[in-house]
Amino acid sequence: MADVRISNGVSFDAEDNQTGENFYDLDQRTDNEVRDSGLTKKIESLELEKLQLVRENAEVKERVEKLTAEVEELQNNNASMKEKLEGMEKEIEQSEEAKKALDAIAARAFELETEVSRLQHDLISTMSEGEEANIELVELKGILGDKGVRIENLEREVESLKKEKVESERKTRELERKVGVLEVREIEEKSKKVRIEEEMREKIAEKERELGGFRKKVQDLESVISEKRSELEKWTREKLDLKALLRESEEKLKLMELKVVGLQKEMEEAEKVITGLKEKAVDTISGSLNGIRESVISGEKKGLNLDWPVVVGATGAIAVAAAVTYVIYARRR
Repeated sequence: MADVRISNGVSFDAEDNQTGENFYDLDQRTDNEVRDSGLTKKIESLELEKLQLVRENAEVKERVEKLTAEVEELQNNNASMKEKLEGMEKEIEQSEEAKKALDAIAARAFELETEVSRLQHDLISTMSEGEEANIELVELKGILGDKGVRIENLEREVESLKKEKVESERKTRELERKVGVLEVREIEEKSKKVRIEEEMREKIAEKERELGGFRKKVQDLESVISEKRSELEKWTREKLDLKALLRESEEKLKLMELKVVGLQKEMEEAEKVITGLKEKAVDTISGSLNGIRESVISGEKKGLNLDWPVVVGATGAIAVAAAVTYVIYARRR
């Protein structure tokens, strides 16, 4: 039997969810070990039953040899065995019917064995797909976490740039106000000394240069903010795409888990049917053996002769039934 391990764990960012997942995986592995142990015990039981059938087959062969010798000794008294032969012929017909029933049971058991093998193959394939989906899910969650951290960093950086822009605009307005004051003073004091006028012009030029620098800085900051905003929108779209992929992977995983449960139920039902057929086959074989033994014992008590072909035919039916049972158990193994 195939040794199958099921790993249906799903990795989450939170530590509590991760711990719960580990416990779930441990429970799954424990269930698999218990199931494998039960299958091993069942195989051992079937092996013992097979050995017992082999021993019984050997005993039957030995008994057939003894009966053959007795039949050879009793062939000369055939006249008194006609009535007994008719009864034995009926038993042979019944044995033939039992043989046909055993053949039908063996064919059905073989079909069920084939179906169980197919279900086991489907189960292994489904679990492999589930493991691949789990790996893909873990990778997507890791990527999503990295994108989230990057987006948070960008948002903080944008907020910082916005604050710098506000501060620069405040300084610009203050400088513009100062320039306006200086220009008013220049107009009012135009008639004053040339030295004061030149000093004021130099101050105005200096402030204008400073104002130009601040304006350029504001423009640069606005350009950076625009770039960061575009990058933020890009990361946001990627985050949404990753979330969609994550949901799709989780839905796929749930469907696979449901499929695994369905396959396991089908396997259990098939095993129950096989067990019932095996028990029926054993009961049929036991009934045939008991009927032949009673006939032989009755013949020995009456001192009657046995017909060699009749006994051999009945014994052959038993041997065929034992061989069919052995083939079933060998295939099961």
